Formats: sequence, structure tokens, C-alpha cells
Amino acid sequence: MEKHYYQDSYFQLVGDESRAYFLRTHNGVLCVPLTDSGLVIFIVEPSPAMGVDILTLPGGGINPQEDLQTAANRELQEEIGYFANQLDYLGVVRPWIKYLDSAVHLYLARHLMPSKLHGDELHEIRTQLVPLADFQRLIERGELMDATTISALFLARQFLLTT
Repeated sequence: MEKHYYQDSYFQLVGDESRAYFLRTHNGVLCVPLTDSGLVIFIVEPSPAMGVDILTLPGGGINPQEDLQTAANRELQEEIGYFANQLDYLGVVRPWIKYLDSAVHLYLARHLMPSKLHGDELHEIRTQLVPLADFQRLIERGELMDATTISALFLARQFLLTT
């Protein structure tokens, strides 16, 4: 029988004597916001786990009764102040699949229009514009390390090349 050893509104630590422990959390969305001139709007925010500011993409949890596209556009508006008139679904990834039960749905966000919503962040979010063609340099220099962000960027680039 599955036992829940820790639970709050975001996480559950699950396990029992017959299988290893794992963490269960809410599913989420992550967006690659791309301007008409080919720039990706990254966010720069603190990482509690790393203790430094990190470069990532806008995204977050899916609210109850919220569909994926609505969640994606809400996160864009909360984190970078834009609404996407076109959201292309890129796929789903499951970060750290061995020990984390969570799915992140990836979107390419285009035809952006200014629209700001108040978010739930406890910190300031800054933005950084980078040409989509240059994101691999960020990885090589160690400036971009988030695996979900990297996956989303590769999928977005491939989507644009094949459509």
C-alpha cells in the first residue's frame, strides 16, 4: 500500500517498503516566447535550490479547471507581461522521471501582445532577450542549465524548421 510520508499543497513524498520513494507534484506548462524578430524572452529569477539567479523560460503550475493553453498564457502574462496570440504545442517532458511524478507541457508562444497579470512570485523577475539561434552558446558557457528549458528550446527550433 502506497504511503504518503510528506504532503503539502505542492508536493507529496510517496513510498513504501516495496518500492523506492519518489516525489509527486503538480503538472505545469513552460513557454518559449518568441518575438517577431526571432528573440526568445528568457526570465532571470532566483533559484532556491541553487542559491543564485538562473536563466529559464516562463512557466508554472496549472490551476484547477484550467486548460493547458490558458495556463500557458496566464504564466506568460504574469512573468513577462505578454499574451500569445499563437501557442503551438511542442510536447511534454517529465523531468527527473525516476524520482519525480510531474509532467511539463511545452509551448512555442508567438505573436505576442503586451498584457500584464499579477503573479504569485515572491521575487522580482527580470527578462533577457536572446536570439533563438544563440541558445546553444548559453548552454556551452554554463549560463543555461535547466533541462526542461533546454528541451523546450530544441523542440521550438525543430518545430520552426519543419513548419
